[in-house]
Amino acid sequence: KLIKRKNLDDLSGPIVHRPGEALILDWGKLRDVIDPKTGEKHTLWAFVGVMGFSRYLMIRLVWTNSVPVTCESIEIMLRELGGTPSRVTSDNPKCFSLKADKHDPLLNPAFERFALHHNNFRIECLPPKDPKKKGKVERMVPFARRLFEAYPKEFVSIEHAQAYMDRKCSVANERRHGTTCLKPIEVFLSQEVQTLKPLPALAYEREEVAYPTVRKDAFVRFANKYY
Repeated sequence: KLIKRKNLDDLSGPIVHRPGEALILDWGKLRDVIDPKTGEKHTLWAFVGVMGFSRYLMIRLVWTNSVPVTCESIEIMLRELGGTPSRVTSDNPKCFSLKADKHDPLLNPAFERFALHHNNFRIECLPPKDPKKKGKVERMVPFARRLFEAYPKEFVSIEHAQAYMDRKCSVANERRHGTTCLKPIEVFLSQEVQTLKPLPALAYEREEVAYPTVRKDAFVRFANKYY
């Protein structure tokens, strides 16, 4: 009998990472919050990072997945890790790839420069509509929501919420992982941290990227100015 294609995919087995091989990233909606200063409603997002080998978990709270915010969040993660993994894995948001493709995505030049600055880690943009290939972080997005459930309903600030989430992640990394039955922090410190590449001496200079439409007078608008 012929085996259906989806059944073949189920037989592929789990994805195994070597120590220091991959930082896997994903975004997920955390909660709609009310800005106490303006009274406006905003969506608070969780930018989740998981080390593929140790399952060490990091969560950054962000308002957007723009290139500057994403690069700043990843840089904070790398500083927490104390080094750079061989590659960074994600799906295909515009901050990583301008055009998704199963085999050859068009990478965002700004993110390529960010990767080059951090010891040229490899950018891995996974095929569209294939979340199983980053299941280790996909499962952590609903977990991040559960971690944030006890946060007060009255939102204070993103800095206050980030401090709360940092404490929750610290506790989570001390507990035994449901799949590995090991404590992520212990595995990371004993087997993974020494495999990371050193961080660059200088922090990455934040840049803003835009793709404006050229006007009839040959000018473009960038950062509220015309060039």
